Order: sequence, then structure tokens, then C-alpha cells
Amino acid sequence: MKIVISSGHGAKIPGAIGIINEHKEAVRVVKQVAANLQALGVTVVTFEDTTSTTQQKNLETIVNFHNAQGPHDLDISVHFNAYVTTTKPMGTECLYYSQQELSAEVTAGINKVSQLINRGAKKRTDLYFLNHTVAPSILIEVCFVDSSADVALYEQHFIAICDSIAKTASGENLQPLPPPQVAKRPVISNGDYGPDVALLQQRLNITADEAFGSQTESAVKTFQSTNGLEVDGVVGENTWAELDRVTGPLPLYPPPLLSPLSSDIVDQIRTLAANSAIANYNWKDRGKAPAGYTQGMAIAYATAYRKWLITDTTSVECAKANSGNDSLDALAWYADVFRSLNMNNDHAGKDTLRHLWVLLMGLGMRESSGRHCEGRDLSASNVSSDTAEAGLFQQSWNSSTCNTELPKLLVEYASGLEGEPAQCALAVFEDGVSCTSSEWGSYGSGDGRQFQDECKQCPQFACEAAAVGLRRLRQHWGPINRKEAEVKTAADELFQGIENIIDAQQLVA
Repeated sequence: MKIVISSGHGAKIPGAIGIINEHKEAVRVVKQVAANLQALGVTVVTFEDTTSTTQQKNLETIVNFHNAQGPHDLDISVHFNAYVTTTKPMGTECLYYSQQELSAEVTAGINKVSQLINRGAKKRTDLYFLNHTVAPSILIEVCFVDSSADVALYEQHFIAICDSIAKTASGENLQPLPPPQVAKRPVISNGDYGPDVALLQQRLNITADEAFGSQTESAVKTFQSTNGLEVDGVVGENTWAELDRVTGPLPLYPPPLLSPLSSDIVDQIRTLAANSAIANYNWKDRGKAPAGYTQGMAIAYATAYRKWLITDTTSVECAKANSGNDSLDALAWYADVFRSLNMNNDHAGKDTLRHLWVLLMGLGMRESSGRHCEGRDLSASNVSSDTAEAGLFQQSWNSSTCNTELPKLLVEYASGLEGEPAQCALAVFEDGVSCTSSEWGSYGSGDGRQFQDECKQCPQFACEAAAVGLRRLRQHWGPINRKEAEVKTAADELFQGIENIIDAQQLVA
């Protein structure tokens, strides 16, 4: 089966703009649906018009692209509706010229997983896209951009909506993702830092600088007083719940794991890594990396890059520009090394994210010789649950105070301790590595012990946790402080190749 799917409107003519931007969200939906279709084994081609400056040219460009893709089974155009700014729910609908049954199934599926009002299938004979595509076609109006009720449901159920569209369009059943973890948002107070603080600040309508200081504490106390809560300036379960009620639904916490990469994409990435120059590099005092480490880091970066493309907070944090604070930020501390290699980190974006992972790759070889199951340094006395080091990067749970992303990641990947999901990449990192029973052992109890277990049993978690730590707590790692972690351009070239594979497939989430 082959499906061609495109985002409505274009980069230069964005369509409706309300609480959200129609074209940007359509691009986001297209990428997610395409990823799900790929996972089902469906051949999928995606398109975004980035050149047209008039509506007619835009319509012609999109339709011409669809019709140029050779024989295929279905054309899909993704749009969002608009009417007037409202708090009332408006709903989802699907427009068709000849595909009434499929269109009805699409809206019924979206309604079932999101509770968006089902406005149903609507026949339209006046739409250029439906009239001029050669293959059968549908035009999905996901929800209304100017309805706060719709937008809240769309954001909350984004993954499920896209899963439903893919399932309905292909007629196939998606492999279920691990169930989302039920978790409470972290308790935050003066001195905390990270995206959860930024979310709080946004909801309180104050500057969102991610740092919980006196201004944020004052705003919290005012909110608590106004809404009949205990006035202590601490944001715990009750304050989060009241924010959710007063300011609208908060994003799902933690976010669902990304859908697994298809076996074909995994094979492409592993082959690229196995044949890369970095696979044959002799790391200083460590020798060649295990095959599983080079290939595992490639798979792990593919996930981090996919997360960056959908603005997941972890990868966005890691992709921020060099902060200039060399006491906290490893990119600032290593600025001279990166500068000598023409690896610029002065701007936020994928280049900075990729360069951080280059440093992370060097750190993993220095700390564990690329062994995901590495236990703590037995010569050290750090055997409490919070201080015992574990995994590829010999990180400990006491690093979690540097950023609220770390507690979020701990819950996000908790399913890695139950069934070893593909998202953990354990099966890849294991290649060429043998582990002893003592290495698998962890110390203490609670979150600290869970952190040790996840670092070893879910290497993807270990990678993302260390990447966050490098941006906010670089002194946690002796090899970073001594600049012993090597930065190799061959690793950068490998990760650029990973980006190309993901971009070519439009494989995001």
C-alpha cells in the first residue's frame, strides 16, 4: 500500500492562525501520521509546500506533487478549521468528493480517541485538492484553531489522533505503544530549574526563563491565595491541579514514548553506524567501541533528533545555544575544543543538539568503554541510592536536582523496566557486550535505585539523562572537568547521516 500525505497551505501562506498555527500543526500531524504508517509497513510520501506565495500556486503545487508520485492508493491533505475565537468545543470533520465511508471512519476514529466533537464526513465538490488529485483523496480538518476547547483536546491527545488517522487510512492495526505512565508532576519550588518551571511561568503569565526565583514564588503565592490553596510558594499536586482547572489542561505528564522505529529504518541506521569512520576509531586509552555502542548511540540519537523535531522538551533543552556558563554547561566548558573543529554552538538548533551528542559519545567511551550495564566504580564509597553511579555515563540520581527534565525522563522511560520496549534500544547496545550479575545489581531503594536500573536496562534513557546533565551540571563528570572526553568529527558525520535518514523518511514520532 502507498499513501501520499501533505500539509495544507504552506510555509509562506500559513492558513488559519488562532491559538495555534494551521500550517505548522498540519506539518506536525503529517510527520506523526507518516511515522505510524511507516511502522505499519505502508509506503508513505510526505510533502510540505515551502515556496508558493499565492493560494492558487499553493494548491497547484500540492496537487502536482501528489499526482507525480506514481500509482498509489490514497491522497490525504491535512488542515485545521477556523471560525471565531471561542471557548466552546467545535470538532473535527473530514471532507470528500468520493470517499464518504473512509471520511466517516476518520472522524469517528478521531472522536473516539480525543472526544473532539464528530462533525462527520462532508461532501465537497468545490475543493481544488479533491477535484484534481488522480488517486482517491480526503481532506482532514483536525479541529478548530480558534477554539480553546478543541486545541486543549488536540494537544492532550495528539499521539492518539495521529495513530487513529494512520490506522483508518491504512486499514491496519498499529502495534500498541506501552501505556502512558500515570505520574504526578514534580514538586517544584524556589531554586528549581527546567521546562516544568517554564510551563508554570507561562500559565502564571510571567517571564518564562525556566528559573524558579523570587518573582515566580511571589506569583505562585498570589495564585494559591486567589484560589483557596495553602500559600507556601511550593507547586505540588494541589497547585498543579488547580492550574490545570483554571488555565486549561496541562500537557500530558510524562509524554508518551515515541513509536518505535521500523525494522527497516533500524537496519539502515545500524548499517550506517557499522560502516562509519567512528566505528573503527581507537578511543584514547579505551580502544575500539563495542559494535553495540556505536550502533546504539546512532539509534539513540535518531530518537533524540525525532524528539527535537516535535519540540519535545528534553531535546529542546539539549539543543539550546551555548549558555556561556562554563561552570554549568559542558558546551561552554568545551567551547575551545568545538571552536577548533568548526563546530559552532552559538545558536539553538539541531547542530548544537548533534554536537552535544558527539561529546556524549566521547564521554560514554571514557566512563564505561561503551558498556551499557557498567556498575558503579567499586573503588568508590558511593553506595547510597542517590550517589551510586550506573550505566554508560556513570551518572547518579543526585544529578536530578539540576533540571526538572530528569525526573520527567525517569517516569517517561519507566516501562523500560517492564518488558524492555524497543524505545530503550537495549537490544542494540547489547551487541558485543557481556554483563555480570554484579554489574546488574543496584543499590538502595526509591527513585535512586530506579535511576540505576533504568540507566543499565534502558540505554536510551541513560543517553537523554546524561545529555540534560551535561547542559546544567557538567562538573558531575570528572572526565568532562578534565576534558578527557574526546570530541570527534567522525561522530558528527555519523549523526548527520542519521538526520538525513530521518529527514528522508519524514520519520519523526
